[in-house]
Amino acid sequence: MKQQRERESAPIWVWFFFGLMAIGIATYLTGYWMFEEMIAHVRK
Repeated sequence: MKQQRERESAPIWVWFFFGLMAIGIATYLTGYWMFEEMIAHVRK
């Protein structure tokens, strides 16, 4: 008789995806902020 394994409520790839999304958003926002700062610096 097969033993039933409990399913994870959220598989590891879901957390991996959310982690990648968080890193991507942080990188995007940092790049955008740096770009804005460079433009503000050049316009002075």
